[in-house]
Amino acid sequence: MFQNFRAILSKFLDLIPERKTYESEYSQELDRHARIIQFPGSLIGSVALLGFAFDTDAKLHPEFPELFYYRIGFSILCISYIVYILLNHSKETKSRLEGLVWGYIVYGYLLFTAAYYTGRIADDAPYVSGYQMVVVVLSFLPLPRKTLFIYYPISIFIFVTSVWIYKPNLDTPSAAYSMQNLVLSYLLGIFSGLIIERYRFHSFLNHLRVIKKNEEITKTAEEIQILKTQQDGDYFLTSLLFEPLLGKEVDGTAVTIETILNQYKKFYFRGKEYQLGGDYLSVYNLILQGKRYKAFINGDAMGKSIQGAGGAIVLGAVYNSLIIRSKMDPVSSNRSPERWLHDSYLDLQKIFETFDGAMLVSAVIGLLEESTGTLYFINLEHPWVILYRDGKASFIEEDIHYYKLGVMEVPTNRFISVYQMKQGDKIFCGSDGKDDLVISESGKFRDINENQQMILDSIEESNGNLDSLTQVLRSKGKFSDDLSIISLAYHLDTHSKPGIHWNEAKKKIREKEYSKALDLLLSYESLLDLSITELKYITKLYEKEGNLLKAMEYASLALENFPSDTSWMFHTSVLYKRLYSIYKSPSFLEESQELSERVRLRQPSNIRNLIHLADVCRLLGDKDRTQFLVSQLRAMNPEHKKIQELISLIS
Repeated sequence: MFQNFRAILSKFLDLIPERKTYESEYSQELDRHARIIQFPGSLIGSVALLGFAFDTDAKLHPEFPELFYYRIGFSILCISYIVYILLNHSKETKSRLEGLVWGYIVYGYLLFTAAYYTGRIADDAPYVSGYQMVVVVLSFLPLPRKTLFIYYPISIFIFVTSVWIYKPNLDTPSAAYSMQNLVLSYLLGIFSGLIIERYRFHSFLNHLRVIKKNEEITKTAEEIQILKTQQDGDYFLTSLLFEPLLGKEVDGTAVTIETILNQYKKFYFRGKEYQLGGDYLSVYNLILQGKRYKAFINGDAMGKSIQGAGGAIVLGAVYNSLIIRSKMDPVSSNRSPERWLHDSYLDLQKIFETFDGAMLVSAVIGLLEESTGTLYFINLEHPWVILYRDGKASFIEEDIHYYKLGVMEVPTNRFISVYQMKQGDKIFCGSDGKDDLVISESGKFRDINENQQMILDSIEESNGNLDSLTQVLRSKGKFSDDLSIISLAYHLDTHSKPGIHWNEAKKKIREKEYSKALDLLLSYESLLDLSITELKYITKLYEKEGNLLKAMEYASLALENFPSDTSWMFHTSVLYKRLYSIYKSPSFLEESQELSERVRLRQPSNIRNLIHLADVCRLLGDKDRTQFLVSQLRAMNPEHKKIQELISLIS
């Protein structure tokens, strides 16, 4: 039993070997955090207690004039630190009195003096409540957790001694209430301090591991950079590293895939021609939540030949690891396509951030669902995705919502683009090599194409054929950069038209004979005969009848067959929430949250969805997520009536 208790205590206190291993590094990290807050903290502290010193204390406790000196003493201490910090920074020197030492001194003074004078007037509930705030503050400061077990006992001793000396009247119910709250404050401070410190330490530990992993990757990239000074044999070695990272998994009849990869740098090794550059592309089969997708990427790394190849190799290595993980890990494969793209972007971004802007990559990362033709993608400052439909080529994007991989500023409102393909449609993703054609040359001067319409005209001229497209581009100019293009053609006709009963059903709906309209729409032999439009109307008719379970059955079927309809996804999410209000099953809320999160990734500024999602998180008891969403809503539209109602519910 004693061993079990020790094991539980050790787990709670997080007594892991890494604490001793990285004790010095962790202390330095805490010192760095303390240095960040020391100036604003001292600035706040210098004026925080002046109102009490010059006004409140004299009115409430004229018999205790020493309070003035404790307050002023704290302000003087903080002002002294401000002067000290400014002097050190002007000399560009660091002192041991800054950082953690600052935290120990400033907080120690505040806690111990507050313990003394609060003990003296412990029968005054407002002052005791102020002392409770001072006690709890320790759990949030970036100080080692041993501070909890040193400062708290000392402050308790000072408080009890002061009570014993001055004997305030603690026999009143109000005083007893304050003392109970004070005890709870200490307990809350200890437990929350341990929990917050545990989270802080593990964040540090994870960050340290990421840094070490990134150092390994950076070291590999630096080794690649050395290849700049080597001859064709070194280029050949690089091409050998790059070649296995190119993936093209082609099977089934739903999607036809064509690719072109023509790197600008050509070299010869042992009598054979090879190429090297910064363009990268891959297409893989992927299963997410039981559905088959074509996962594709087209990237363009900054720089020519070796430098670009280094970025392309890193991009290919990381992307391949993401694909392998998604294929082998059940948790990874159970994500929605929006979440998979979002997480993949973050994983890639974290890796390229380690190069501190020295290696940037533009890319299009996408998923094409085979059963429905729904296209999900993220464009990272890459040339716009092109749709070829009925002999016409056009861009399917209007704005770029992301920066290149490696840019240190990550956008807060990340946006997943969704597009519905039809039978016979073909999309093209290509690097800027298809656009940057040299139209004419005169000595050292070159005329580079700047007409975005040229690639659209070329695709139409080649009838959407990728091999012919290359020839058409060559006829218009000379390539000046790496060229890579992925073409995905969709062949299934997945969206049927309304059936024979549709017109009559619509008539019944207009006449408000909803039951008859529902009978007509349900008279088909199979659900497969129902179109998306009919499935939606059946859902709404069941909603009118109050049969939400049946409504959910058809709403989910419509969404499964047409997942690109974001408004219907939101409607289905709300329907799941309505089911929860009736049956109180948490699974309905979880489904509602999943769909609403997908809508948020598609439309991050959709206020209706954000309000709905925040309320679902509130019902699920996820306070942190709720508060995060509410803070976003406040920033977007603080006067919105529904937002105010939600805030009042949380309160």
